[in-house]
Amino acid sequence: MTSRPPSRRGVLAAGLWTALAGVGATSCASASAGQGNPDGPVTFWSALRGTDTLVAKWNAIHPDDPVDYSPMTSGLAGGNAKLSNAARAGNAPDIVTIVDADLPSFAIDGVCADITDLVTPRLRTQLGPQAWTNGKLDGRVYGIPLDLGPMLLAYRTDIFDAHRIDVPTTWEEFHEAARKLKRQSGIHLTTFHPNAYNVLAGHAMQSGGRWFAIEGDSWVVDFLDEPTRRVADYWQKLMDEDLLLVAPGSSQEWMSALARGRVAAHMVGPWGLAALASSVPGTSGRWRVAPLPQWGTGKPVLGTDGVSLHAITADSPRKERAMRFLEWMSTTPEAITARLSSGRSSLFPAAKNQVEAASRQFKTDFYDGQDLYGLVTDQARLLRTGWTWGPRMQATATSLHNGLARLSYGTKITEALRTAQAETLPDMRSLGLKVRQT
Repeated sequence: MTSRPPSRRGVLAAGLWTALAGVGATSCASASAGQGNPDGPVTFWSALRGTDTLVAKWNAIHPDDPVDYSPMTSGLAGGNAKLSNAARAGNAPDIVTIVDADLPSFAIDGVCADITDLVTPRLRTQLGPQAWTNGKLDGRVYGIPLDLGPMLLAYRTDIFDAHRIDVPTTWEEFHEAARKLKRQSGIHLTTFHPNAYNVLAGHAMQSGGRWFAIEGDSWVVDFLDEPTRRVADYWQKLMDEDLLLVAPGSSQEWMSALARGRVAAHMVGPWGLAALASSVPGTSGRWRVAPLPQWGTGKPVLGTDGVSLHAITADSPRKERAMRFLEWMSTTPEAITARLSSGRSSLFPAAKNQVEAASRQFKTDFYDGQDLYGLVTDQARLLRTGWTWGPRMQATATSLHNGLARLSYGTKITEALRTAQAETLPDMRSLGLKVRQT
């Protein structure tokens, strides 16, 4: 079977199609030497915690079909550049972990194979439409989803109880709760992270925004459509009223505020619940998790806060074997048990038959014994489908982060979004893509 790049009609302009064809030929020529015997071990690069124990389990069960695992740094920390360089040199692994926002970039660059025809009916059914949204570009599959990331609201029960704050179910109630808490105690309800484009995007997803789309032979870009403006104006108003702590995620300022009870809530996907527990262990037992507030009384919907995919590289001579491993990894209870056996991960698997096994691995003492996986199972059904990331999200994210970093100096969220869009367009056109703004 041969893989193909994203469809010319939907994604690429003719000039880039020709350019990528040449790149692919060069890469394949060098791959024969760099990747060796097609019968050799399946090579696998990943930054995800637990991958070592996962691969060890596979190798113990399948000694005649081994997987060779190598750890790598996360994408923004250098992993994306390493993968791109390896692909150009013909030394890319057979399988690599990437985040959902980076999928279009690697697909358009010809790094990830189109694996649509390798996806079995069982795998397609096991993962479901919410998950497959993250692994597709222009209707074709380029990545196998591992987890789901519905945005959630983690909150301090002791602070809410002490100040008689009800858990908000709508964003209007959230605003009122933030006002009440700040007025009574000086505590901020939550934090706006200027270095978390994924969270802002998740809010835009929930509101109905669409930053990127593929229509005919063009990309359509609009970072300030009406739903996104509603999101930007909402958070801007809370900041203007000094109801939010504005601090980078993972910063000492934010961690200290959490530990001291100066911030009462945190919005994050399921994967971040374990990170929160390890970040402020002194607050164990005082947290619980609730559904994210909704915009109105209509049908509930949620955005996602970053999920992981596994892609097979275009030059891999072991695609069928790689897919067999990925199907096992992504759907079997024994695989998720092996991955999460350290008990330090709250990853929520996309496959329905892995959820129970995953739930047994994560200790929920930090959240007062709450049934977190039951909650996330219900919330995952509300995930919006159909969101498309842009073809150069790392550059787009950098631009947006630069703009949001100036919020304390008077820059507005809408200005940061407008600038990020303006700086994204030349990047896209430099790829030979046809782009228009709405």
